[in-house]
Amino acid sequence: MRNERITYEDQYQGHPIMTDKAKQLGCKESILQKIDQIMTDMSSRHSKVYFMRYDVRFPQGYGHPNDNELFSQFQESFIKNRKRAGYDPAYIAVRECSREKHQHYHVALMMNGHKTQNIHDHIQTAERLWEKTLNLSPKHDDAGRVTSYGLIDDCMRNRQGQPQENGVMLRKDDPEYERKYDQCFRRCSYLAKVNQKDASPKHQREVFSSRIQK
Repeated sequence: MRNERITYEDQYQGHPIMTDKAKQLGCKESILQKIDQIMTDMSSRHSKVYFMRYDVRFPQGYGHPNDNELFSQFQESFIKNRKRAGYDPAYIAVRECSREKHQHYHVALMMNGHKTQNIHDHIQTAERLWEKTLNLSPKHDDAGRVTSYGLIDDCMRNRQGQPQENGVMLRKDDPEYERKYDQCFRRCSYLAKVNQKDASPKHQREVFSSRIQK
Protein backbone atom coordinates (compact mmCIF):
# COMPACT_ATOMS: atom_id res chain seq x y z
CA MET A 1 0.00 0.00 0.00
CA ARG A 2 1.27 3.43 -0.83
CA ASN A 3 2.11 5.65 2.13
CA GLU A 4 -0.97 7.85 2.37
CA ARG A 5 -3.12 9.24 5.15
CA ILE A 6 -6.26 7.13 5.59
CA THR A 7 -9.33 8.16 7.58
CA TYR A 8 -11.82 5.75 9.13
CA GLU A 9 -14.05 8.50 10.53
CA ASP A 10 -17.61 8.75 9.25
CA GLN A 11 -17.21 12.39 8.18
CA TYR A 12 -14.72 14.61 6.38
CA GLN A 13 -14.94 18.39 6.83
CA GLY A 14 -18.44 17.85 8.22
CA HIS A 15 -19.66 15.77 5.27
CA PRO A 16 -20.56 12.05 5.46
CA ILE A 17 -18.22 9.59 3.76
CA MET A 18 -18.24 5.87 2.94
CA THR A 19 -16.16 4.34 5.72
CA ASP A 20 -16.59 1.53 8.22
CA LYS A 21 -14.21 1.66 11.14
CA ALA A 22 -15.24 -1.79 12.42
CA LYS A 23 -14.42 -3.38 9.06
CA GLN A 24 -11.31 -1.20 8.59
CA LEU A 25 -12.74 0.31 5.41
CA GLY A 26 -11.19 3.75 5.04
CA CYS A 27 -10.86 6.61 2.57
CA LYS A 28 -7.76 8.36 1.29
CA GLU A 29 -7.64 11.88 2.68
CA SER A 30 -5.83 13.28 -0.36
CA ILE A 31 -8.75 12.29 -2.60
CA LEU A 32 -11.34 13.55 -0.11
CA GLN A 33 -9.50 16.88 -0.04
CA LYS A 34 -9.64 17.11 -3.84
CA ILE A 35 -13.36 16.27 -3.82
CA ASP A 36 -13.97 18.98 -1.23
CA GLN A 37 -12.00 21.54 -3.25
CA ILE A 38 -13.83 20.82 -6.51
CA MET A 39 -17.31 20.75 -4.98
CA THR A 40 -16.61 23.95 -3.05
CA ASP A 41 -15.26 25.67 -6.16
CA MET A 42 -18.23 24.66 -8.32
CA SER A 43 -20.76 25.74 -5.69
CA SER A 44 -19.02 29.12 -5.44
CA ARG A 45 -19.23 29.63 -9.21
CA HIS A 46 -22.80 28.49 -9.79
CA SER A 47 -26.04 28.82 -7.82
CA LYS A 48 -27.09 25.53 -9.45
CA VAL A 49 -24.65 22.63 -9.83
CA TYR A 50 -25.56 19.36 -11.52
CA PHE A 51 -23.76 16.34 -10.04
CA MET A 52 -23.51 12.94 -11.72
CA ARG A 53 -21.38 9.79 -11.73
CA TYR A 54 -20.20 7.48 -14.47
CA ASP A 55 -17.73 4.62 -14.79
CA VAL A 56 -15.46 3.82 -17.74
CA ARG A 57 -14.38 0.32 -18.70
CA PHE A 58 -12.71 -1.49 -21.57
CA PRO A 59 -14.48 -4.05 -23.78
CA GLN A 60 -14.20 -7.68 -22.75
CA GLY A 61 -11.11 -9.19 -24.32
CA TYR A 62 -9.58 -5.78 -25.07
CA GLY A 63 -5.84 -5.66 -24.43
CA HIS A 64 -5.80 -3.38 -21.39
CA PRO A 65 -2.85 -0.98 -21.38
CA ASN A 66 -0.90 -0.60 -18.15
CA ASP A 67 -0.82 3.17 -18.49
CA ASN A 68 -3.62 5.76 -18.48
CA GLU A 69 -3.03 7.20 -21.95
CA LEU A 70 -6.33 6.09 -23.48
CA PHE A 71 -8.42 7.25 -20.53
CA SER A 72 -6.57 10.58 -20.42
CA GLN A 73 -7.20 11.12 -24.14
CA PHE A 74 -10.87 10.30 -23.73
CA GLN A 75 -11.42 12.41 -20.63
CA GLU A 76 -9.67 15.39 -22.20
CA SER A 77 -11.83 15.18 -25.33
CA PHE A 78 -15.01 14.69 -23.29
CA ILE A 79 -14.34 17.65 -21.00
CA LYS A 80 -13.43 19.87 -23.98
CA ASN A 81 -16.69 18.81 -25.64
CA ARG A 82 -18.72 19.68 -22.54
CA LYS A 83 -16.91 23.02 -22.20
CA ARG A 84 -17.72 23.95 -25.80
CA ALA A 85 -21.35 23.12 -25.07
CA GLY A 86 -21.30 25.65 -22.20
CA TYR A 87 -21.59 23.26 -19.25
CA ASP A 88 -18.47 24.49 -17.39
CA PRO A 89 -17.56 20.94 -16.28
CA ALA A 90 -15.35 19.91 -13.38
CA TYR A 91 -14.47 16.35 -12.48
CA ILE A 92 -12.47 13.96 -10.36
CA ALA A 93 -11.66 10.42 -11.48
CA VAL A 94 -9.80 7.45 -10.02
CA ARG A 95 -8.28 4.39 -11.64
CA GLU A 96 -8.96 0.98 -10.15
CA CYS A 97 -7.48 -2.34 -11.13
CA SER A 98 -8.65 -5.74 -9.94
CA ARG A 99 -8.34 -9.29 -11.19
CA GLU A 100 -12.12 -9.56 -11.52
CA LYS A 101 -12.95 -6.26 -13.23
CA HIS A 102 -9.54 -5.43 -14.66
CA GLN A 103 -8.63 -1.79 -15.16
CA HIS A 104 -11.52 0.68 -14.98
CA TYR A 105 -12.21 4.26 -13.91
CA HIS A 106 -14.76 5.92 -11.63
CA VAL A 107 -15.68 9.53 -12.39
CA ALA A 108 -17.69 12.23 -10.60
CA LEU A 109 -18.75 15.09 -12.88
CA MET A 110 -20.16 18.48 -11.90
CA MET A 111 -21.58 21.06 -14.32
CA ASN A 112 -23.42 24.36 -14.46
CA GLY A 113 -26.94 23.41 -13.39
CA HIS A 114 -28.44 26.28 -15.37
CA LYS A 115 -27.38 24.48 -18.56
CA THR A 116 -28.32 20.85 -17.89
CA GLN A 117 -30.59 18.71 -15.75
CA ASN A 118 -30.34 15.23 -17.28
CA ILE A 119 -27.54 12.66 -17.49
CA HIS A 120 -28.48 11.05 -20.81
CA ASP A 121 -26.79 13.41 -23.29
CA HIS A 122 -23.61 13.35 -21.23
CA ILE A 123 -23.57 9.55 -21.04
CA GLN A 124 -24.23 9.21 -24.78
CA THR A 125 -21.49 11.72 -25.60
CA ALA A 126 -19.07 9.89 -23.31
CA GLU A 127 -19.92 6.57 -24.97
CA ARG A 128 -19.32 7.99 -28.44
CA LEU A 129 -15.99 9.58 -27.51
CA TRP A 130 -14.72 6.56 -25.57
CA GLU A 131 -15.53 4.22 -28.48
CA LYS A 132 -13.75 6.66 -30.81
CA THR A 133 -10.72 6.73 -28.51
CA LEU A 134 -10.59 2.92 -28.55
CA ASN A 135 -11.02 2.94 -32.34
CA LEU A 136 -13.93 0.49 -32.13
CA SER A 137 -15.93 -0.43 -35.21
CA PRO A 138 -19.61 0.66 -35.19
CA LYS A 139 -21.87 -1.80 -33.37
CA HIS A 140 -25.40 -2.61 -34.58
CA ASP A 141 -28.41 -4.10 -32.83
CA ASP A 142 -30.62 -6.88 -34.25
CA ALA A 143 -32.56 -4.32 -36.28
CA GLY A 144 -29.39 -3.00 -37.87
CA ARG A 145 -29.38 0.26 -35.94
CA VAL A 146 -26.13 1.68 -34.62
CA THR A 147 -25.89 1.15 -30.88
CA SER A 148 -23.27 1.66 -28.18
CA TYR A 149 -20.97 -0.94 -26.65
CA GLY A 150 -22.23 -0.01 -23.18
CA LEU A 151 -18.74 0.78 -21.90
CA ILE A 152 -19.88 3.85 -19.95
CA ASP A 153 -21.81 2.78 -16.86
CA ASP A 154 -24.44 5.41 -16.01
CA CYS A 155 -24.37 4.32 -12.33
CA MET A 156 -28.15 4.03 -12.19
CA ARG A 157 -27.81 0.79 -10.21
CA ASN A 158 -25.77 0.04 -7.12
CA ARG A 159 -23.39 -2.89 -6.69
CA GLN A 160 -26.31 -5.11 -5.68
CA GLY A 161 -28.15 -4.24 -8.90
CA GLN A 162 -30.77 -2.12 -7.16
CA PRO A 163 -31.91 1.15 -8.79
CA GLN A 164 -30.26 4.29 -7.44
CA GLU A 165 -30.47 7.97 -8.26
CA ASN A 166 -27.86 9.50 -10.53
CA GLY A 167 -27.99 13.14 -11.46
CA VAL A 168 -28.60 15.47 -8.52
CA MET A 169 -29.34 19.18 -8.85
CA LEU A 170 -27.70 21.23 -6.11
CA ARG A 171 -29.69 24.46 -6.00
CA LYS A 172 -28.71 26.94 -3.31
CA ASP A 173 -32.29 28.17 -2.79
CA ASP A 174 -33.46 24.59 -2.20
CA PRO A 175 -34.38 23.90 1.47
CA GLU A 176 -32.85 20.46 0.92
CA TYR A 177 -29.57 21.88 -0.42
CA GLU A 178 -27.32 20.84 2.47
CA ARG A 179 -28.79 17.34 2.61
CA LYS A 180 -28.35 16.87 -1.15
CA TYR A 181 -24.83 18.33 -1.01
CA ASP A 182 -23.91 15.81 1.69
CA GLN A 183 -25.53 13.05 -0.36
CA CYS A 184 -23.33 13.95 -3.33
CA PHE A 185 -20.20 14.25 -1.19
CA ARG A 186 -20.81 10.82 0.30
CA ARG A 187 -21.44 9.36 -3.16
CA CYS A 188 -18.23 10.99 -4.37
CA SER A 189 -16.25 9.58 -1.43
CA TYR A 190 -16.61 6.16 -3.07
CA LEU A 191 -13.75 7.32 -5.28
CA ALA A 192 -11.55 7.70 -2.19
CA LYS A 193 -12.15 4.23 -0.76
CA VAL A 194 -9.12 2.09 0.01
CA ASN A 195 -9.12 -1.36 -1.57
CA GLN A 196 -8.70 -2.03 -5.28
CA LYS A 197 -6.75 1.09 -6.22
CA ASP A 198 -3.59 -0.27 -4.61
CA ALA A 199 -3.59 -3.17 -7.10
CA SER A 200 -2.69 -0.73 -9.87
CA PRO A 201 0.84 -0.97 -11.29
CA LYS A 202 3.43 1.04 -9.38
CA HIS A 203 4.31 4.52 -10.61
CA GLN A 204 1.00 4.80 -12.48
CA ARG A 205 -1.24 7.75 -11.77
CA GLU A 206 -4.42 6.85 -9.89
CA VAL A 207 -6.21 10.19 -9.52
CA PHE A 208 -7.26 12.68 -12.20
CA SER A 209 -9.12 15.95 -11.74
CA SER A 210 -9.93 19.36 -13.11
CA ARG A 211 -7.77 22.27 -12.10
CA ILE A 212 -9.37 24.67 -9.68
CA GLN A 213 -10.07 27.92 -11.51
CA LYS A 214 -8.51 31.02 -9.96
